[in-house]
Amino acid sequence: MKQAEMESGAVTGFTSAIAAYGFFFIPALFGSVAVSSAMWGFVAFYVSCMVVTWWFYARKNAEAPS
Repeated sequence: MKQAEMESGAVTGFTSAIAAYGFFFIPALFGSVAVSSAMWGFVAFYVSCMVVTWWFYARKNAEAPS
């Protein structure tokens, strides 16, 4: 149980750091490139995230099914 508590704290901290970076990165991207280019980049990123999630967790015979 102690090990799980320590690891959950590390995961929470890492996730928070990534979220904070994203909160900075998205408005900076909108300010530096055309809005339509930024939106297509975000769409491509989210589609790739969905494919990776499906591949590892949702497909039949996945490595780590959920």
